[in-house]
Amino acid sequence: MVSSDLLDLTTLQNLVELDDGAHGLVSEMIGIFQDDTPRRIQAILQAIAQQDAEALSRAGHALKGGAGALGAKTLRTLGAELEQLGRGGSVDAGADLPVRLEAAFQASLAALESFVRDGEANRT
Repeated sequence: MVSSDLLDLTTLQNLVELDDGAHGLVSEMIGIFQDDTPRRIQAILQAIAQQDAEALSRAGHALKGGAGALGAKTLRTLGAELEQLGRGGSVDAGADLPVRLEAAFQASLAALESFVRDGEANRT
């Protein structure tokens, strides 16, 4: 069973319904998420290193959107927090941010992959 702490299962179920009960769309979106998210994380870390609050806000917004589209709610929340931080003119996200971002990304990715595996297994 997939953790609802990490994922918004309603969002994922809506994507499955758009795909007539299949998981192909979700699988394709996971592939994009897997490719894009490391770049989004790098943009966040670069904005912080450069003390660029505006860039942090934009990068946080992009992370929030990408994660939200797939229902990766923990990562979406983190992106929203970073977006707000940057909007407020700050880049002080804490020294543990790289670890928190990577952990949230990896946990979300594993949960999404589990969602697809479980869904496909239940379909057969």
